[in-house]
Amino acid sequence: PKKTTAIITGKTGIASSHGERNIDNSRWLYYRFSPMLLPRHLLAIGALCLLAILPACTEKLAKRTGLTAQDLFSRGQQRSAARKFGDASEAFQVLLERFPNSPLAAKAQLGLAEARMENKEDIEAEVAYDDFIRLYPADDNIPYALYRKGEVLARQVPDPGRDQSKTLEAVKAFTLAREKSPKGPYAEKAAGKIGLLRNRLAEHENRVASHYLRRKHYGSAEARARRALSDYPDTAATPSLMSILATAMEKQGKKP
Repeated sequence: PKKTTAIITGKTGIASSHGERNIDNSRWLYYRFSPMLLPRHLLAIGALCLLAILPACTEKLAKRTGLTAQDLFSRGQQRSAARKFGDASEAFQVLLERFPNSPLAAKAQLGLAEARMENKEDIEAEVAYDDFIRLYPADDNIPYALYRKGEVLARQVPDPGRDQSKTLEAVKAFTLAREKSPKGPYAEKAAGKIGLLRNRLAEHENRVASHYLRRKHYGSAEARARRALSDYPDTAATPSLMSILATAMEKQGKKP
């Protein structure tokens, strides 16, 4: 096979086509070998290099000493601004673990929730918002935290044909946000979100009532439609629900 020449450094004797010679570390070595061996040699060299630098690259922030609460909070803010939300979460988490009574703890808890939400960690973000609301109930950012919790719940809501537990939780969070600050900057936005979610809930009830009607369970269809019209009046599903109610009653010999 065709021979290829590569340049490496070392201090051992190297075989060549002209025999064997010893060359020390201060000189270049030339080594002839088959191209088929090249990936294996490069892989071995790369692995050794990675092993040498890996400890420095993967050192956890939690293992670093001498960092103050302000250091960690500033780091979290900087990482968030750079959209490195995983690093931001780590900084805020370490601050909360080391300095739970720090004046920065409330801001760090909210920062942790925000970073996890931006990082699409919905469950973790929901827990972090809950912790903030539970630990700092008098904080001025409670309405904002409730609104953001509603947002993280709202993006988890499933198709209207499935269970709507998350939708109900989102409505509750947005409603609390409005109640905590009726004239605040998030009250109007929360009201809009609630309207959209109520439409989803009404559509869910519409599908369930339609299912009962198709199966000729007229009593169940009537009950479901009545309840939906009572709980979610003036929604997009209202005309359909009224039609289901009228048909179900007619099939039972009742007058609308």
